[in-house]
Amino acid sequence: MDIKEIVGEIKKKLDAAGGLKHVYFVACGGSKAAIFPGLYLLQSEARSFSASTYTSNEFVHATPRELDNRCLAVICSLKATPETVEAVNVANRAGAVTIAMTGSMSTGMAKVGQYVVTYSNGDDQIYSQSNQANVLRIGFELLNQIEGYEKYDSAMRAFGKIDEIVADGKEKLLEQAREWASKYKDEPVFYVLASGPNYGVAYSMCCCHFMEMQWKHAVCLHTGEYFHGPFETTDKQLPMVLIMSEGRTRFLDERCLRFLKTYAENYIVIDFKVLNNGRIEEEVAEFFNPVVLVPIERFFVSQMAEIRGHSMDERRYMWKVDY
Repeated sequence: MDIKEIVGEIKKKLDAAGGLKHVYFVACGGSKAAIFPGLYLLQSEARSFSASTYTSNEFVHATPRELDNRCLAVICSLKATPETVEAVNVANRAGAVTIAMTGSMSTGMAKVGQYVVTYSNGDDQIYSQSNQANVLRIGFELLNQIEGYEKYDSAMRAFGKIDEIVADGKEKLLEQAREWASKYKDEPVFYVLASGPNYGVAYSMCCCHFMEMQWKHAVCLHTGEYFHGPFETTDKQLPMVLIMSEGRTRFLDERCLRFLKTYAENYIVIDFKVLNNGRIEEEVAEFFNPVVLVPIERFFVSQMAEIRGHSMDERRYMWKVDY
């Protein structure tokens, strides 16, 4: 079944139970960053049900009491991270409907999910079929099939623009990315700032791409919270990355940019609005920010990896020791 058919069948089950009341988005690491767009979409647009997110092991050990047969759990792991597989089992035992998002139909996740949505991954990833894109598809289908979402057609058209925007962005930003990587390759710490739909992008850049894949310290900051303490550490030496959104929270990012222009110096801006250039319609562009920007920010860090000779696949602990 495709996502539209899956959501249609789930809706029938939930209607019989009294209707959908809550959607849980559960994952850890890069998968948690990847499913953030679905959370942001539903928290923003849903009128008749709510949504929240959990890291997998917390969902297992501090399971919300609300979890029952009127809940949907969208749970993501590329292969089969043990605590994420167990999160699916926990949701199943509670009577919730589960969608396992995973890399293929042969993973441990696919074996335990009531429904399975696979996504493109790896070096030849198709970004319009990525985990970020597919979690958005699930969200838009829920909104449309349950509430008759008025922006649905615009959203469906937007999926056809994703791969073009990412490809154009990589081509146009290559020189800037390599200059940045060369200049900052030896810096030990970076701040990454974002808001709204892009907070998961900042998390991905910090925790997955800087810390996991380059062993660089990185601080993930919300541009709305930056001015409530963290900005006191700003100076003209600190390397910073400002990820700017197109949408309602752009005001927060622009405020941050004004401050950086005055008090910082070693910062770069990655701006979805510039990359998009109007190709995704304004009324839904906000929700597609992270689908484009996760591969773009990773592209920047991968240039650093190449210049440093430190592969993005190199690990000290992950998959090598007990943890």
